[in-house]
Amino acid sequence: MRRTQRKAISVMFMTFIAVSILAATFITMYLYLTQHNLTATEAQRIYAEAAQERLEVILDRRAGDILINNTGGIGVTLKYLIGLNSSAKTAYIRELSTPVIIPAGSSITLHLTDFPSGELYVMSERGNLFKAIPGGFSFELEASPADITLERGGSAAITLKLKAVLLRTPESGVILLIAKSEDCLMTRTLTTTITTTATLTVAGVQGQYATLTIEWRPGGGGWVTTKVTVVTSLVPAGMATATITTTYTTTYTTTTSFMKFPQPTTIATFMTRTATTVIVPVTLTAEDLEWWIGGPECFIAYKAVNATSGSVIAEAWVRVKAQ
Repeated sequence: MRRTQRKAISVMFMTFIAVSILAATFITMYLYLTQHNLTATEAQRIYAEAAQERLEVILDRRAGDILINNTGGIGVTLKYLIGLNSSAKTAYIRELSTPVIIPAGSSITLHLTDFPSGELYVMSERGNLFKAIPGGFSFELEASPADITLERGGSAAITLKLKAVLLRTPESGVILLIAKSEDCLMTRTLTTTITTTATLTVAGVQGQYATLTIEWRPGGGGWVTTKVTVVTSLVPAGMATATITTTYTTTYTTTTSFMKFPQPTTIATFMTRTATTVIVPVTLTAEDLEWWIGGPECFIAYKAVNATSGSVIAEAWVRVKAQ
């Protein structure tokens, strides 16, 4: 029962707020018409003009600013601020000390000394209501050229272009540029012949030649079977040494990175709202390997990273081919 009563009170309160805002809208329009002593025809014109009002209202709560862009085809005069906090069940309507005039196609920044919580609206002189939308960030990273070919030990200049649009003041403006090579590997397979010598101690037979078969792994290679002939004069039967030289073939694979690892770079520092393009020149360099095989391809990933949170805000890719 109590829960139902609380819900009913909450619905009544929100309805009251909505009615209050609507009433303020109609009263504003009514006052505008009566103050200017307009006829019915003129009133129709005013309503037609009101239909042309278009405002983009962006909220930068951190800085206490409201960014307002007039995107419509008519000038707009702002007269009221309206705050609505549904969680705290509070609302207020405040008249601006001086009406703010925004010509068509222009922008202004309205600074508030006491910034309200909850949703914020601005109301025009003609009675239109526009909601302030919290601002955000927009980043785009481009790499040019995005496709390069490198010889052994060669290098190439890359231009990175970071387009940034910040519609609110950032908490931390340091942006790092981090590059990471993706599968920049070069592999070769070699077959080589190895000759190795080993000295073995074997069991000898007194006064006679003995032929023994021994399995061993010279130089860590494959197993080799060798026949050893020794003679011993030890009594009654002793040990003898034999020096064995053998040749065998082995195949092995070598894999290594053919690109030098790019170092992180501080690309920009943004401490306030801005819309800008930052140009960063970088150089990609291939390793000067003793051996080089043309053909392998890989990608270098450039990432613009928030230095505080570590989150990636934009990225671009460069394709690299070994020539």
